[in-house]
Amino acid sequence: MKNSTRFRISKLFILLIFLSSLSLNAQDKAKEIVTQYQDYTSDAREVVYVHLNKSAYIKGEAIGFTAYVLDKKDKKPSKVTTNLYVSIEDENNNVLKQKLLKVENGVAANIIKIDSSFSSGYYTFKAYTNWMKNFNEQNYFVESVKVIDPKTEKTIITESVKNSIDAQFLPEGGHLLNGVVNNVGVVLKDYKGYGVQSVKGEVVDQDNNLITEFAVNELGIGKFPLLAEIGKSYKVNIKYLNKDYSFDFNEQVEPLGVTLSLVKHRNKAIVALMTNKESLDLVKGKPYQMTIHNGDNIDVTEIVFNEDLTIMKAFELDNIAAGVNVLTLFNENNEPIIERLFFNYNGIDIIASNELSAVKANDSITMKLNFKQVNPLLINNMSVSVLPQETSSYYRHHNILSYTYLQPYVNGVVENAKYYFSDITEEKKVALDNLLITQGWSSYDWNTIFAPNPGLTHTFEQGITLRANINAQSRDKEETYLVHAVSNQDPQFYEVDNDISKAFTVENVFLNEDDKLYLSKVNKNNELEPAKLYLQSFPSKIPSFQTNAGIIKPKWDYETYAGLTNTNISFLNLNETQQLDEVLVKTKAGRKELRTRELSQGRSGRVHVVDEDDVIQFQTFADFLVFRAGLTKRTVNGTTTITTFSGGVPVIFLDDMRVLDRSIIDNLPLLYVDFVEVDRRDISRTSNSSGGIVKIYTDFKNRPSNNVKTTQDYELPLAFSTKKKFYVPNYKYYNDDFFKGYGTIDWKPELTTDANGNVTLKIAQPEVPITLFIEGIANDGSFIFEEKSISLN
Repeated sequence: MKNSTRFRISKLFILLIFLSSLSLNAQDKAKEIVTQYQDYTSDAREVVYVHLNKSAYIKGEAIGFTAYVLDKKDKKPSKVTTNLYVSIEDENNNVLKQKLLKVENGVAANIIKIDSSFSSGYYTFKAYTNWMKNFNEQNYFVESVKVIDPKTEKTIITESVKNSIDAQFLPEGGHLLNGVVNNVGVVLKDYKGYGVQSVKGEVVDQDNNLITEFAVNELGIGKFPLLAEIGKSYKVNIKYLNKDYSFDFNEQVEPLGVTLSLVKHRNKAIVALMTNKESLDLVKGKPYQMTIHNGDNIDVTEIVFNEDLTIMKAFELDNIAAGVNVLTLFNENNEPIIERLFFNYNGIDIIASNELSAVKANDSITMKLNFKQVNPLLINNMSVSVLPQETSSYYRHHNILSYTYLQPYVNGVVENAKYYFSDITEEKKVALDNLLITQGWSSYDWNTIFAPNPGLTHTFEQGITLRANINAQSRDKEETYLVHAVSNQDPQFYEVDNDISKAFTVENVFLNEDDKLYLSKVNKNNELEPAKLYLQSFPSKIPSFQTNAGIIKPKWDYETYAGLTNTNISFLNLNETQQLDEVLVKTKAGRKELRTRELSQGRSGRVHVVDEDDVIQFQTFADFLVFRAGLTKRTVNGTTTITTFSGGVPVIFLDDMRVLDRSIIDNLPLLYVDFVEVDRRDISRTSNSSGGIVKIYTDFKNRPSNNVKTTQDYELPLAFSTKKKFYVPNYKYYNDDFFKGYGTIDWKPELTTDANGNVTLKIAQPEVPITLFIEGIANDGSFIFEEKSISLN
């Protein structure tokens, strides 16, 4: 008896040791998954969405667009990205237009002219950063647009296509398991690749016994339950437009394994992990791991089958990330075997306007949209496309929410994705869940996640970086170079020890395509001369981006279009027409007096304008301050200090930035000073100095030449695109069928709220009812997307 007790205790002890080792092994496997995932997702990611003013354009119009660059993890505007590339390519991947845009607070806007390089057809609009090329997920933007050339496409008629259906049946979790009820997602597409609407179908077995029935929604998406059994075959019968279709259901039924089902009930996502009796001995006691992630955070739950064939797990929707969540089941070897995507609407902040008012004045309408929920102290931006209410030229598949929260996480293209996020109902939530059943594995590929990290090959760009290489034959031991102000940037001095350095680097340069870069060398006489430098710039060209994303074309081909014959549409090329300001002809003295008076408006100090005579008369900037501004100077150890007659030393500002290095008085040539403001009365409010303030404002580009060349100018191979104004085309008629279908009333790319939450836009008085297509961001994480149809007559 005593020995028997000891034996039972030993068996219990061995069992505990075994279970403990299983637990430790499971913990190690869970840790391995988390470590690999966190390493893969640790680098910052951003997503870009572009609001296009239309999806169909007449040749001669301009594409107006606003790009929104957001942090992928928190969905807030990017504060660090500055360089965004946009391109338009034809169907053969030939690039027609490219631009480098400057992103500020996550927003960039511009236009692209549909000029003579375009012909009738479809084109791909891309927007991306260089950094996005490091990642497999679709963080970039890609969209198809249509161009119509009235000279070659005289009429647009309704296209006749044959009645045919492509059907796909995709089991939830990726496979069918024998003897278990599996959900099967349904995707029905027509000949053009678009979902067929509201079709019903039935599933029958090999004896034509009815198993189940189903219906798809307006986008051709649905699902049905199926108790699949090995040895049985199934067919799906569908009737579409008075034609019968029958599809063999060829999905293989697995005899052994685990499958998954997910449902949302109230505020929970309930997951059922199921196996069959034949598999129980195979899976029992083995440590499975179930992960849930959203591209940022990841949670791991250990799953162990004992005697039960079903294990239930519930997730509170308020405790998991908003948007797409990826649920993956790993076997005991840490191999992913099942994946299911589901969408959590909780936590998504959507802002709608509260009211719209319109006031008519002469031939224009001023509209106000009120957004009470927008905090005007935080970054907000809205873009508004104003089109005729009957427009046939705005059939875009995405809005800002669907492209930010959905598209980057799926592998396929989603038709009319904005449907699931406009006027959200429980029916649409179910429809989106059915769609995600059909998506299979997410864009986060576990094979890539578990593979060795190859490192990042594409750099994160902020502005343009310049490398100024010094000519070895003309070097002094120490040299000082001046990079002149470009695009509202302050001039910078660079001191180079040529015994050590053969080049110097200038970072974060934002040079517009209409600007030049100016560099000077400070010679031994403390004068400027042209800098003999070999300049390299990075980036020097727009990087190509061969995207692997599928593209779905706008669906408006199915509509009946108005003819283009004899419309006599004229598009005035306003982009190349500039209205001149009033020209005033003044004498030299009159011009200086006029500029002084204009610049003095709103300034507390006295303004002194530098003209050509001053440049010739005074050798140094300090001399100008003494003789024109009434200051004094003293030089100690080669450094000049400007003082007042009472001996106070003023604080110096250069282009509104405080300058601590007073050597600027010696080094800054008068040739590049536009004007100076001397404020003796501002004694301590800003400067805390009895010498007041001297504000220096430079003008490097427009200074007239005095026949002494002091700079070397450079044109960079790539610069930022100058922001261009969107001009509304001129039409012969503003109320015919053509205008109603294809006309543009206005485009407002960058609107912000005032202190009361109002957004104001002014347009020409329309002759037809209009629709406002509104999209934007606000409150560091809120989204705006609305379509408002109104009649202003």
